[in-house]
Amino acid sequence: MLESAHTLPQVERRTPRFEISAECFNLVRMAQRHRGPTLEFGLPGLPGNRVRVGETEWRCWNRRLDADLLSWTNFEVTKRRDLNAPVACEMTVHHPYSRTVVHRINDSLTEYLRKLLARHQPAGEAKVLLWPSKTGIQPVAAVS
Repeated sequence: MLESAHTLPQVERRTPRFEISAECFNLVRMAQRHRGPTLEFGLPGLPGNRVRVGETEWRCWNRRLDADLLSWTNFEVTKRRDLNAPVACEMTVHHPYSRTVVHRINDSLTEYLRKLLARHQPAGEAKVLLWPSKTGIQPVAAVS
């Protein structure tokens, strides 16, 4: 669990089931592979709000309020059938101000991670070399 330096008295309300879009969840996992298991960053379009992403918990906190707004835990990764399926989890609302970001955070997080991962894409065209066939001809397939 991520430790929070922002521990003001807060109202907590848990949702028994919340779904994170497949794109957002997959981008988080790819970013963790490139940058490490714990990430922290601000969100585009949501000034003053930051997200801290760990392997088992994600937290959104507001710098100005010095308070946690939302957290997501208990990700049911093994229950989804394919990579295009959303990931169910438990969301906890920590602060009444969270209602201002809860419906925009998925898009903002996805936008940020797309830009972050675009910096890690290969610079040029990649080629996939296939195993030689019995005839000795080695086909080359270009991947863009």
